[in-house]
Amino acid sequence: MKWRVCALSLLGPLVGLLAIGSSLWPILDQATVSWSLSRRLGRLEHAEVTALQQDAVLAYAMAVETQRRGSLLSSWESIGGCGAGSSTGVGGIKWVGRSVRGGLFQLQTQGNYTQFKNGFAYTLNDQIGVDIGEKWNLGANIPYLYKYINDPFGLMYDVSNQGIGDVNLMATRKFGAINATAVTLSLGLPTGVHDAKYKSFILPQDRQLGAGNPSGLLILDHTLDNIWGPVVLGGVLSYPGGENDLKDYRSPSASLYAYAGYLLGPFVPALGASVTGFAAHDRDRAFPTDRPLATAAVSTSLEWSNDFVALLAGFSLPFSLDGRLPWTVALGLSIAPF
Repeated sequence: MKWRVCALSLLGPLVGLLAIGSSLWPILDQATVSWSLSRRLGRLEHAEVTALQQDAVLAYAMAVETQRRGSLLSSWESIGGCGAGSSTGVGGIKWVGRSVRGGLFQLQTQGNYTQFKNGFAYTLNDQIGVDIGEKWNLGANIPYLYKYINDPFGLMYDVSNQGIGDVNLMATRKFGAINATAVTLSLGLPTGVHDAKYKSFILPQDRQLGAGNPSGLLILDHTLDNIWGPVVLGGVLSYPGGENDLKDYRSPSASLYAYAGYLLGPFVPALGASVTGFAAHDRDRAFPTDRPLATAAVSTSLEWSNDFVALLAGFSLPFSLDGRLPWTVALGLSIAPF
């Protein structure tokens, strides 16, 4: 297990460096294209070109640009690439690129690995959504969690906790002529175990699988449609369940975020940032935790897609005034079966 933890601790930074490099490439690419177009326009200003020749030049330029970027008709079709209410929370890695097309329903699977000081956690989110006309989408998110804790009770042994977490039911309403704005209401069902214990020891609150109470999310997403790629702006109001029967308390929070993607053929590198504020400190069996009241996060990701499948790799690094917080690396898959 030790070598596995060591290898996984190196995976996050490596994926992060790859995604950062892919995100910075569009800046150089766009500058190069702008310089090239400026030179062409400068030459055209000093040349006598017939109307037919102008049309030919314009058609050629459009063909080259379409080939370089990929077909714009296969660009994102739903807000945030794979829909608002993505399977990652704020501060995580969000889909912002192209969505798959067709199919009776959409299936998005995203696996997150988070490294803590005293352990790690895997989260596998399966999100299923169905379009009801052009304005509505109904779906559910089913998480599977595996949490590993290094010697949580000071007794020289490690403990793990795994199983289904709290299932979320979601309804999304899209607004605008091109559905550029979406509001999602998510209801969390207390399906995950919230009182898991080892012998007589109850596991810490953040290593449980569920909240023990119903929870809710209200998500607002707005997408700015640019030729070079989408910019997703949004916010989240979160009620994670309040206090349960173990005196564990999860504080409500509010978040704002922004993500920008760049269309580069079948690839979409993206950068994101978010800020989150909590109403109060969480409590673990009535004792306040040390989680900061305000956090921020930066993320970077790289997506690849065609009409049938979309893939994602990303890295998120949250931090607070007290320093860096546990980082997350993610891999995702999106398809539209049948």
